Amino acid sequence: MFRRDPKERARGRRGRSIRVGLATAAVLLLVASGVWAGDPQRLLDSAAVDPALPGTLLPVLTVSNRSIATLAPGFWGADITAYYALGATQAGYLNQTPLNYVRWPGGGPGDQYNFTANRIYSLGGAYYSPPAGLAQFATWCQSVGCRAIVELPAEIDEPATAAYYVNYTESTLHFHPAYWEIGNEPALWAHFGIPWAKWNATQHLNATPGSYAQVVQAYTAAIHAVDPSARIVGLPGVGTGGYNEDVWVRATVALNGPNISAVAIHVYPAGGTIGRGPVSVAGFFGTLGDPSSLAVRVPSDRAAISAACPTCRGIQLFITEMGSTTTGSPYAKYSGSANVVPYLAAEIAQAMLNSVDNVDLFAFQATYNGSLLNDTAVPSKLFTVYRTMLTELQPSILNFSLSSQPLHFLVVPARDATGHTFSLFVVNANASYTGQLDLRHSGFPLLGPGTAWSWDITSPTPSSVSWLVTAPAVWTVPPRGILVLSIAP
Repeated sequence: MFRRDPKERARGRRGRSIRVGLATAAVLLLVASGVWAGDPQRLLDSAAVDPALPGTLLPVLTVSNRSIATLAPGFWGADITAYYALGATQAGYLNQTPLNYVRWPGGGPGDQYNFTANRIYSLGGAYYSPPAGLAQFATWCQSVGCRAIVELPAEIDEPATAAYYVNYTESTLHFHPAYWEIGNEPALWAHFGIPWAKWNATQHLNATPGSYAQVVQAYTAAIHAVDPSARIVGLPGVGTGGYNEDVWVRATVALNGPNISAVAIHVYPAGGTIGRGPVSVAGFFGTLGDPSSLAVRVPSDRAAISAACPTCRGIQLFITEMGSTTTGSPYAKYSGSANVVPYLAAEIAQAMLNSVDNVDLFAFQATYNGSLLNDTAVPSKLFTVYRTMLTELQPSILNFSLSSQPLHFLVVPARDATGHTFSLFVVNANASYTGQLDLRHSGFPLLGPGTAWSWDITSPTPSSVSWLVTAPAVWTVPPRGILVLSIAP
């Protein structure tokens, strides 16, 4: 799994299916070439669609104004790691994005962090005092109005310590996280039940689904003795991708279902050390449909929740870490390039279409490829997409259907609660084909002022075009491109 760079010193582990319906038709053409939507002349030309080329795929999109899912209030999130100071710079960048939930201390440190001493422990009792301790994080989070998912150390299996930390956080610091998460990736634990001071490299004491479920039971009882209203995330990712994940979910929910608010998974579809196909750009994007992808795992995990506790209502499904690859993956070279932007955009679209309740990007600031800021707080291309494009997306997802599903071509139509503003989010996570949409008969509104943002693999930043009366009817999305339309009919 993900390992941090030497600067981050301590031992670290990386850290809605939409039912479709009928309305009026739009034609989505996948062609071998096309003109990019960023060309203003093309954007403002609503002439007839280009003639279909031989071999063109012609899936038909239908959209209605009926909402079938709404993004949860905590959908947009990111991991904030304790290894970086938090100040006005980070606050300014966070406030330019749709992020409102943050997970702290961000992955592996969650099992290593002493809240009151501000120490991240590693082997042999060694520790590192990070620049962003709990007190600083709490003050910073309150200043930006964020909601926090705070990890409690569970590998040491000390419920009393967890209860003490909850009391310290809420009573001394007067900080109330939205959720408490029990540890991080228990399938990767090596020191289960051992105090930090006695950790060493020869230990291989792992948790099982059953023993971890018992940890959650003990921690939940201890936490609720301090704060009966505390909300608990009962599974903090497994650590093995999708392998055996449903077993961990079932075990945790079966024993703790009425007392927890959510379970979480971690999604890095192109992670692992064994290539599942050709190590190429096409192979990299192909992992978006692998068994390790959220599009495959979320339905299985929801079924596991239901099977484990049929009478439980409202157990949410979180992704408290979302990225592309892990250290050692043969696809890591692609995640270190601009390819990571459409890849992560596709994952966000998949999460929307599968009604995931919370998606925490790994990470807000880190050396990890796909973070919004690098280790010196310089914004990435992905940050620019978050700031300019994803802020335009509306929360109420509309009923839609496609007559066929082009590979890794994702469309998410949505509107606000009042129906005054509509958005269309399109991601072409494909290395070969260009997508072309004709929206004249789509059911998606065109009459009214609006703006379109577009980005592709060759663009340093997104480009935009606006109109006052009628939206262009024809839009082209190149390979590895993103398009967002925002219109107020």
